[in-house]
Amino acid sequence: MPVEIAIQLPDDVADKLRQQDRNLNRLGLEKLVCSLYRDGSLSEAEAMRDLGVASRLAFEEMLARHHSQRDWPAEEVDAELAALDRLQARA
Repeated sequence: MPVEIAIQLPDDVADKLRQQDRNLNRLGLEKLVCSLYRDGSLSEAEAMRDLGVASRLAFEEMLARHHSQRDWPAEEVDAELAALDRLQARA
């Protein structure tokens, strides 16, 4: 069940956010979900689903826009590289 959150922003903060994006609701959702992903509270699949993003590349671009790249543990990097190696071997 979705939860609605309302916050009051000072005018100068709201003006700066509007310069980035006119849809403050969407901007807030993106920033929150990207932050939760970066902190490890959401998986990539969960974050993409919650944001309605179908492409991993589009999600990575969104993370970069919000400065929310995740620090990957070495084991996850190794698993990703191994998966890429398997995919290349099939080609």
